[in-house]
Amino acid sequence: MAAPSRSDISPGDAAVALRSLPRRYRSVLQPLDDPQVEEWAEKVGPSGTSALDHLVQASRGITMLHRALRQALNAPEPPTLPPAVLDEAARQWDTPGGAKVDAELDLLAEEAEAMATTITDAPGQAWTKTATVAGGGGEVTTLQVAQEAVRTGVAQLKAAQQAFDAARP
Repeated sequence: MAAPSRSDISPGDAAVALRSLPRRYRSVLQPLDDPQVEEWAEKVGPSGTSALDHLVQASRGITMLHRALRQALNAPEPPTLPPAVLDEAARQWDTPGGAKVDAELDLLAEEAEAMATTITDAPGQAWTKTATVAGGGGEVTTLQVAQEAVRTGVAQLKAAQQAFDAARP
């Protein structure tokens, strides 16, 4: 699922976008007070995934990217980060059995806020720090890691919307 690059996003804009994700996911996955909403979110759509699957991918992806960002920001020398930092196909997680939309939305909110705080707390000169991506992935800047988190969150949101819409009668 390729999404447009977010290379024009500043650190401040990335923090704002991350903080908006929980509200945006909630509006997609819980648009009304209906007991069937959970069922619709769990129903596999035409792409072979459910809206809940996309929510899980977003929250886990942001968690992984946040860890990579903290590592890159805090290391005295450029660290080596996992290939999944740049390769979306390398960051695929199974939706846990019994996962519920509310709990996953809470996790997304917690992770997005934590990463946004890391971004806003970082000094301006930190955004040009680099890290090596393992597996021949080249170099990545801390700003690119933050931008990838936004791109991932938005791409998964769009996919969740499509899956949810397909599941609704």
